[in-house]
Amino acid sequence: MDVTARFQGIIADLIGLKVVQIQLPEQSTVANLEQAVIGGDEDIAAILKQTRPFIDGKQAERSAPLHDGAEVIFMRPIAGGQG
Repeated sequence: MDVTARFQGIIADLIGLKVVQIQLPEQSTVANLEQAVIGGDEDIAAILKQTRPFIDGKQAERSAPLHDGAEVIFMRPIAGGQG
């Protein structure tokens, strides 16, 4: 299946990618996609470890299954607001 991975803001700057399309086996998860992007690079692994994945605009766990045509965005966690 074909999956699109997008990286936002400083994450894209740090890993040198904004968008990548990856072909994965059926029944792959966000974790499988992440491993494909990392490709053994420990620096990229450390950066992506600090992100939250979103599948088609909805926050997801790394164990979440992917589907053909899915768009996964990796973003830094955001905190703030009134206390």
